[in-house]
Amino acid sequence: MNLRTSSLITGASGFVGSHLAEAIARRKVRVKLLVRPTSRLPFKPSSFMELCYGDVTDLESIRKAVKGVKIVYHLAGLLRGADFSAYAKVNVEGTRNVCEAAAGEKGVKRLVYVSSLSAAGPSPKGGEIDERTRCRPVSFYGQTKRMGEETALSFRKRFEVTILRPGAVYGPRETDIFEYFKRVRQGLVVNGGDGTQRVSFIYVDDLVEAILLAAHSFRAKGQTYFVSDGKSCDWNELSAQIGKTLKKTYKTFNVPLGIVRIVASLGDWTARWTGKSFLPPIVSSDKVKEGRAPGWVCNSRKIQRELGFKPRMDIEKGIRKTVEFYLKAGWLKP
Repeated sequence: MNLRTSSLITGASGFVGSHLAEAIARRKVRVKLLVRPTSRLPFKPSSFMELCYGDVTDLESIRKAVKGVKIVYHLAGLLRGADFSAYAKVNVEGTRNVCEAAAGEKGVKRLVYVSSLSAAGPSPKGGEIDERTRCRPVSFYGQTKRMGEETALSFRKRFEVTILRPGAVYGPRETDIFEYFKRVRQGLVVNGGDGTQRVSFIYVDDLVEAILLAAHSFRAKGQTYFVSDGKSCDWNELSAQIGKTLKKTYKTFNVPLGIVRIVASLGDWTARWTGKSFLPPIVSSDKVKEGRAPGWVCNSRKIQRELGFKPRMDIEKGIRKTVEFYLKAGWLKP
């Protein structure tokens, strides 16, 4: 395969999917984008992009979109849901629909499934996990992303499958970790817990490069890879780096996770009845399950060794680039 191979992206209106679409189009390669009719694209489509209206829960729409492509980048997924079935409908059954459609198109050679570190489960305190670690997801999101991985792999006799498990992804246009940027700018950072949970991060442009490597490398066939910048930091360190970049001092207030769990449950209940939560997106009962874990640190040496992946952004450079975007876009006030 080469970089000029025709492809389809599911979840193209999302954070990572939109960056992937732009990266492929910049290479002057045509790419199909599966988007819902109601989706708002965070970029202006170029002449190399073809919009295909549909949804991963609608098999027929995917069958139409996948015609004529050789690579499917499956990024569509549900990050927040009311219950397990809501997550499963998109992350499991949606993945099955994508695979069924790809299997019915003879030209499809490879599917790259962008999963999550959450699918593998947390790392031990002071340690890390790698691709040999037994998966123990703790949240509905993680459990259904793991089930999505298994679903994709069940089709590996029909086409090649590669799975990526990125750590926490940040960068321009990201909206969840953006809450930390906003809190630092406002002068008060509120942590669920003591802020010492260590996490592997990956800048969005680096993740996009990893996705492209996974799609076009022979060695990636049938493989699963963790993707991170090779280091980790905790939430207190992340806030400190944001504060340093913004040249802003702030205070930190730590909320016990037991209280966060009660508040998150109330937010979930409100969202179910009103359709809108009064809480930030990163505060939900499912996210609290992940917040109680000792750490989310992965070893990404396998993808560096086998595919030659070299992240360009460490947390300091990545935060600086991200802040530049938020300021220019007006998401943060100078």
